[in-house]
Amino acid sequence: MRRIILSVLVLISIQAAALAAPTAPAAQAQAQAQARIRYATGFTVQYREGYKLVTVTKPWPGAAEAYEYVLYPRGSRKPDYRPSGAAKPRFVETPLRRVVSYSSTYLPQILAAGGLESLVGVDNASYVSSPEVRARVAAGKTVETSRNWAPNVELLLSLAPDGIFAYGVGNEWDFHPKLEEARLPVIMDGEWNEAEPLARAEWMKFIALFYDAEAEAEARFAAVEKEYLRLKALAASSPRRPKVLVNAPFQGVWTLSGGKSYQARFIADAGADYLWADDPSSGGISLSVEAAYERGSKAEVWINPGAAKSLAELAAMDRRFAALPPLARGEVYGNVRRLNEAGANDYFESGVMRPDLVLADLVRLFHPELGLPGEPYYYLRLK
Repeated sequence: MRRIILSVLVLISIQAAALAAPTAPAAQAQAQAQARIRYATGFTVQYREGYKLVTVTKPWPGAAEAYEYVLYPRGSRKPDYRPSGAAKPRFVETPLRRVVSYSSTYLPQILAAGGLESLVGVDNASYVSSPEVRARVAAGKTVETSRNWAPNVELLLSLAPDGIFAYGVGNEWDFHPKLEEARLPVIMDGEWNEAEPLARAEWMKFIALFYDAEAEAEARFAAVEKEYLRLKALAASSPRRPKVLVNAPFQGVWTLSGGKSYQARFIADAGADYLWADDPSSGGISLSVEAAYERGSKAEVWINPGAAKSLAELAAMDRRFAALPPLARGEVYGNVRRLNEAGANDYFESGVMRPDLVLADLVRLFHPELGLPGEPYYYLRLK
């Protein structure tokens, strides 16, 4: 009985939302500013007569298939688009009205595009940092859509979303095939593949395309880009380049960022030398504690030391750690300043869209001699 009542209430809310939602004229949607992609390599956009063709060219490393989305103004005629290749286009009316997000990194981008009221579902609310989204969850306006770490297809169908922002990794852990099999409107977001901070941030324009909010996204990204490049130039002006160690071991394995990774780029742009900068990979590298310790003993600063909340806790992981220069001098910093009571970390949520704030923190940590004003936003010095 409770389930039947819930289904009726959901249907009533869907019908009410449909009646209340305004229909955007085609001319108004076409008048939106156009997105210009300069850093991101994983998606493209073409503006055509009456619609936008958005192509996700790299949903995950080594993907054989691109994803095409034909975006056209809500209430207008469906475009007569036929792909030239093997891609199967997905047609999407914009702006989106009912959305589910399967990564917390998409949430700030959805909010920036004006899509807060459209957010009807998240994968797991415990990972959400945004106060606005958490308030919607508490009010029952946004619901959790995962059950036992897997999408609850029945619930998703009842929510009737017109877009589900999701990701893929290219193996058996992918959940999007199950959603597509149920004819749910999956929108693949390949943001995580980008190794450059500004490239990853530029995916805010990808989500903005689905809300016809290109003008807002262009303005936001321009401000982020300008500040990021200013901070990069400031860091480069210092003759000092401290050596940096990252992460911490877990169950005998020390997983570090590759030399061409997102984290390595942040360290280089902040005017420091990453100890594994010579590694050619863009993903993670796994080493024994002994191998990581040997090179790590040359470090001057240690960042993102796992779950450790204090120097004592970090030293207790391995008796050798007490001799590491960063720990001995107290130069250890965790990206946990914006960790909320539920354990959600805003570094992994808003940090993707605001690499300028991350870079500012790292410049403050690596180059105190530059006197960059303000307090760290994401980072906290371990004591």
